[in-house]
Amino acid sequence: MFLIIALARVTVNYFENKASVEEFISQQAKLIDSLYLTHRDYYQDLYLRDVIHLNEKTLAGLPAYSAVEISENFSKKNKLHIEMKTVSDRARNSKNQADPYELKAIEYFKKNSNEEEYFEREDEFYQYATPLKIEKKCLSCHGEKSKAPKFISDVYDNAYDYKLGEIRGVLSIKVPIKHVEQIINKQFFGSLLYDLVLVIVISVIAYYFIRYFSSLQRELEEELVDRTKELKNSLSFLESYKDAIDSNLIVSKTDLNGNISYLNENFCEISGYTSDEIIGQNHNILRGRTLSNAVHQRLWRATIKKGTWHGRLRNVKKDGSFYWVDATIAPITDASGEIKEYISIRHDVTELIEQKNKLELLANTDSLTKLGNRNALKQESANAKNLSLILVNIDSFSQINDFYGHELGDNVLVEFAKKLKELCEAKDNLKVYRVSGDEFAILASGMQAHSVVQKAQTIVKFINSHTYQVQGETIELSATLSISFEEKENLHVTADMALKIARREAKDLIVYDKSMSLDDEYENNMLWTKRIKDAIKNDRIALYYQPIVDNNTLKINKYESLIRLIDEHGNVITPYFFLDIAKKAKLYKQLTKIVVQKSFEMFRENDFDFSINLSIDDILDKEISEYILEMLAIYNISSRVIFEIVESESIENFYEIQKFIKKVKLFGCRIAIDDFGTGYSNFEYLMRLEADFIKIDGSIIKEIVHNKNSEIITKVIVDFANRMQIEVIAEYVENNEVFKKVKELGIKSSQGYEFGQPKPTLM
Repeated sequence: MFLIIALARVTVNYFENKASVEEFISQQAKLIDSLYLTHRDYYQDLYLRDVIHLNEKTLAGLPAYSAVEISENFSKKNKLHIEMKTVSDRARNSKNQADPYELKAIEYFKKNSNEEEYFEREDEFYQYATPLKIEKKCLSCHGEKSKAPKFISDVYDNAYDYKLGEIRGVLSIKVPIKHVEQIINKQFFGSLLYDLVLVIVISVIAYYFIRYFSSLQRELEEELVDRTKELKNSLSFLESYKDAIDSNLIVSKTDLNGNISYLNENFCEISGYTSDEIIGQNHNILRGRTLSNAVHQRLWRATIKKGTWHGRLRNVKKDGSFYWVDATIAPITDASGEIKEYISIRHDVTELIEQKNKLELLANTDSLTKLGNRNALKQESANAKNLSLILVNIDSFSQINDFYGHELGDNVLVEFAKKLKELCEAKDNLKVYRVSGDEFAILASGMQAHSVVQKAQTIVKFINSHTYQVQGETIELSATLSISFEEKENLHVTADMALKIARREAKDLIVYDKSMSLDDEYENNMLWTKRIKDAIKNDRIALYYQPIVDNNTLKINKYESLIRLIDEHGNVITPYFFLDIAKKAKLYKQLTKIVVQKSFEMFRENDFDFSINLSIDDILDKEISEYILEMLAIYNISSRVIFEIVESESIENFYEIQKFIKKVKLFGCRIAIDDFGTGYSNFEYLMRLEADFIKIDGSIIKEIVHNKNSEIITKVIVDFANRMQIEVIAEYVENNEVFKKVKELGIKSSQGYEFGQPKPTLM
């Protein structure tokens, strides 16, 4: 009702404003009319009294003649552009000839001789008019022609023979409607604003009155708490259920003893139990032996304290199989805050977990020997303490491949791996990995140095004395071993350094020590630091661009920007030789800025999408991230920019990374994950990094034609990416055979030498 009254008031105000403005216009027109007639009478009197002698020269001073000029100037100089004219239906001066609207007014006065005013709204203006009647003083010029002044009768043939009191014409005043409407609208909206403020003020007052009376009502309700307690409890339960139950979730309730009192259809469907079989049973029926006592105790400790527990659980179906759920367990309280029961809301994540586990296994397992691979070694090293590393390199293994063929060579490697595993993994603190074609690693944790050396010596003796019977051939092997007891950050590097020295000196086994220091490496680093600084100073940091093609059309749809260093002799040097040294020398930040600036400059004048590699350190560096945002604001090409995140497996500060991604996405940029598929962790990151593209790691793509595991990994990635609506790009597509396989697996884009090497210009 209040809104209806307000609307009615606004409507009435509008029409009142309109009427008042029209009345104002009418009054102003009367004022102008009165002023002009006074002016007209005055000048006519000057002619009648012969103060101004009427002749051919002074004729233009008569109001009938001067009114035209006065009206035009008046119309230009007043804000409403009001026109004022004396017009006649028989005008001697053509400019005074009445138009159709003015003829209408003249006709009105002729028919209504007693009327003194005419006011009408026409199509584009308001017209106000008063009659001009023949007076005695008018007859000298408008009476009989024979009595009119000779210079008038000689010039004009019309407008004679008027009678006293007859309508000669009208004084016409026209006010344009559009200017009037501006006034009306201004007044109306002013009134509307006033009404709006009034509505707000009244609403605020009403709100506080409602709050006051609500408070008063609560006080009254408290007096009736005994009679309404049961109803309030029911309402509290109902509200909790409403928030929790959802058709896509698995929902159950338990009493305070953990016995199931309610479950929904989704619960029965996924668990395999019927409602009758499960109601009244303890929730542990789903637990089996999959939930540790510690986790179980933390779960119930949290919920009993009126908290909410959230976590991932593996439950047991009726048939004994397992399924994974993301579960949230929360207490339901009555109006007094006392816990009455518990509600559990679960979301089935079995398929996701299985895919992750499958990919983790494939990505961390050597397809030939089924040992852990280099990636598995890296992950397990990161999570262990008190480590030492043994590297085992089979001597001259390429000769076996060349002489007997790769098939026999592969069988030898399988047998060698099996024996090495038997020698080592009898102990829980030794684990074997295949880290390259003919090189194996043994990771020891928690072992004394002398025990590790003894184990390595045992392995050497076994290898040198053992023969392998493979495909009817007797194969003898020898191997070179190295051991490192350094910190885990340098463990593999130092073991590898010792292995190279052992092979150079033809020794079976060498333990790394400080005498094998990094002096040569330091000298090399200093040399490269100088070369990088010189290249930056002399603008010899260049970008090369490698095309990425659409697998269906074979058209280039984007490029990747790749950094190169041009040395003083014009040689092109890849980042493999200088990027790590640039990081140590604190020059990496300058290189990143150069890549961003030169990429933006290259692609500002074309329509290609392009990607720029960013490390996690780049994103976390405030100076770099602010520089990127600044460049995005300067260059209007953000929708074509793709930031390619490398080293994604090392992400720790997810909050800062996600914050950067949200900022660049506001500009329209997109995100790609590089080298995807080499580790379990980056598979899980996809859901948090809002990735638009996945670039499958080249080590997988290169083997996709001949290695079944590479094909399986790729299929899993493509399937997962399609479900998440992420575009997949295959890297290292080196030949047509690989390309055909990539396309067959449903990958949409490819990058590699099959389509073009990195070049300093676009193709």
